Amino acid sequence: MIVIKLLNLESVKPMIFFKRWIWLILASLMMIILFLSSNTPYQNQDVKPLFKEWITIEQKDLPQIEFRYDGALVTPSEPYRYVEFFLRKGAHVVSFGLLTFFWILFFMKRYTLRKSLYFGFLLAFLYALFDEYHQSLIPNRTGHLIDVFIPDTLGMVLACLLILILSLIKNKKAGNAS
Repeated sequence: MIVIKLLNLESVKPMIFFKRWIWLILASLMMIILFLSSNTPYQNQDVKPLFKEWITIEQKDLPQIEFRYDGALVTPSEPYRYVEFFLRKGAHVVSFGLLTFFWILFFMKRYTLRKSLYFGFLLAFLYALFDEYHQSLIPNRTGHLIDVFIPDTLGMVLACLLILILSLIKNKKAGNAS
């Protein structure tokens, strides 16, 4: 209550204050989660032993596609490693998609859709660069710029597209209502 009086917010109801800042809070929480995840050595995140306990994955069950990712061979001949690779990259897409989504919604309270998309994408992209740099400082972790430019950016683009689609639907409904 003292904080509210000091900030001269007596007339602002707590729920309105919360609604105004929820997207910034969620973006900040997402960045904290990403930071903590990046701060964890790979050995503590390795899910291959868990997979081996729970499910059987054989090479014949996987797409027979091999490729190099940042110099390392990704191959179905190592099925658990192959699946883990795609799960990790999928987590990049989802994480940075959510971060971008939260930033855009935060900025939409203040700016146009175009500026919100720009600022949301920019902040998420800069955080992705920081995240990869941060990983490079952690023992047994590596920072890969390719992660920023492929899975992270894919998540950011998907978030922008989702916001655009939702905005189009909202505008169409508003146009039909009038």
